[in-house]
Amino acid sequence: MNIGVLKERKRDERRVALRPDQVEVLHQKGHQVFVEHSAGEIAGYPDGAYGAARLVDRETIYDKCHLLLKVKCPEPEEYQLLRAQQMLCTYLHFDENIPPEKIRQIVQSGVTGIAYEWVREGNSLPLLEPMSRITGSLFALKAMELLLAHRGVMGGAYCPDLPNPRAMVIGIGNLGANAVNVLLRNGFHVTIIDKTPDTVAERLRHAIPAYLLDACQSNLQVVKFDEQQPVESVQQLRALLPETDIVICSAVRRPSLSKQICEYLITRQDVAGMPRNSVICDATACNQDLIETGISSSSLTDYYRDEGVIHYNCDHIPSLAASTATRLLTTATFPYVLKLAKGFESAVTACPSLFEAVMCHRGQVTHKLSAQKKSLPFTPLQELL
Repeated sequence: MNIGVLKERKRDERRVALRPDQVEVLHQKGHQVFVEHSAGEIAGYPDGAYGAARLVDRETIYDKCHLLLKVKCPEPEEYQLLRAQQMLCTYLHFDENIPPEKIRQIVQSGVTGIAYEWVREGNSLPLLEPMSRITGSLFALKAMELLLAHRGVMGGAYCPDLPNPRAMVIGIGNLGANAVNVLLRNGFHVTIIDKTPDTVAERLRHAIPAYLLDACQSNLQVVKFDEQQPVESVQQLRALLPETDIVICSAVRRPSLSKQICEYLITRQDVAGMPRNSVICDATACNQDLIETGISSSSLTDYYRDEGVIHYNCDHIPSLAASTATRLLTTATFPYVLKLAKGFESAVTACPSLFEAVMCHRGQVTHKLSAQKKSLPFTPLQELL
């Protein structure tokens, strides 16, 4: 199979979809790999490292390759280059901020879209979780950097004679737990907001060494968000905000907490009541989902001030650590690349995890949740095979 590794067009995206050693493995298995010029440069893989690949321009890859590998969803300038009979493997995120009209353009090209974020193995999402872990760490680091720059406040680990600054982390999955890890290490008092507090400690142990968790118990507070009593839970969260220096939201809205039940966890008025030049990060990149003032950005460096509070909501922050993130991502994706290199139908038939991750095929949306969220027609993949 001809396999193409495309350079990312999304602003500030620096990762690359295959490492040179993986290209060599594919080459040894008889596949031909085309790598776009400078695709891996910023991630630490210059063109010369891809010795087993053909270095070509973007148009050649779209013209000659059947399996296209990227990190992020194609930009609009790339839609017209997609064609039927091609497989596109990347983070597509059809169910998030991408408008329905752009989804239609991708789908109507006839390309088969396979979303990294929906590859599921049991209860885990193995291609999403490594990036979630690094996302949590990087958001905590960036929030501390912004707090230092705009409030002149450092973590308590560096000034033990002063009260620890206070952070709030909403939702403890992989992302939230890794954010807590960084904040505790830097001497913040961390308040966790979570709907199942009884299991928070167990989830934190996946990201935080036991010795550190034990040593930081006095700097850790867990507050239950009871979805059966949303009004009281929201009030309890909001009461903490006037004393909070950093908020990191790593929770996404579930059907059990609809907009009708709770329009926002944090409203514009709540933001205005926070300390001036404190920091809010919505790490989910879901625009105005749980935080009214939260708007995502594709920039690694841009932030904005709203109601006197600094907001930083980069929607692909792992790119900030492009080399580390590339190693983590490609290690996770490569086994599935090897399966797809044998052919689409054989791969999805033999691997249910890939079957569930197919977003579109033969001009139809094949992912039910995405179709529902964007009010698009849905066709089960099985009917198209």
